[in-house]
Amino acid sequence: MYIPSGYVSRLVAWLSPGIRGRILECIQTFADISISCFHVSRETIDKLRQSVKDNSATDHRFSDNDILMAAITIAYAQSVLKHKSEYANTGLASWLKSSLFGSNSKNSSTFVSTIAADIRHRILNSDLETYSGNSAISMMVHSPIELLQMPASPEVLAQVALGVRKSTNEITSEYIAQVINGGDAESDVVFRPLVYNAGVAEKLMVTNLSRFTFYTTDFGWGVPQFVAQTNTKFPKVAKLFPAHPSK
Repeated sequence: MYIPSGYVSRLVAWLSPGIRGRILECIQTFADISISCFHVSRETIDKLRQSVKDNSATDHRFSDNDILMAAITIAYAQSVLKHKSEYANTGLASWLKSSLFGSNSKNSSTFVSTIAADIRHRILNSDLETYSGNSAISMMVHSPIELLQMPASPEVLAQVALGVRKSTNEITSEYIAQVINGGDAESDVVFRPLVYNAGVAEKLMVTNLSRFTFYTTDFGWGVPQFVAQTNTKFPKVAKLFPAHPSK
């Protein structure tokens, strides 16, 4: 809902789930998308947090999520923006892209990270405490590209982490209600990020599942030996999973 509607997103919303699924499979088959897996130790996170605390101009308390989101945003932004010029379109391709995707395809001075935030403790509803569905909402973190392109020093990490923390603190029950009502009002809302962000370098979607108790969950075959995302490839998406208890 943060992205304006357009012809393409409305068309995707109009299609049946089966046709949408087949189109997505086709795109994934031919898309040049790579998947990488990294391990971040508890010791590394603690060192980063202490570094951010020592170099922050505020007395905010930074969570693991703040630190990890900031580090991912910096690393991804520096990587993709460095090679952005290689994918620049000219001539007819540029005109088609502008016509279909509008302002979303234009250059930006801001890098936008869409981060999933848990809403259980933000709504006064005891039923949500044991709710196992999608009780998360998206929040937007805007970081100046000029800042992200600077060397990844403790000062830069602290500034980006502060942006994550401020965005998290702005999630209120009123904000949640506005997002949910907006999503219910327009059928193509959920498809806009997929349609209009795929070709935009200054975008990243992140979800943090590191607090989920995957390694104590037993569906009858024993606890998992390793937990990771499926082989489904989505561009510009980062997912955080808890490390194995042995790590």
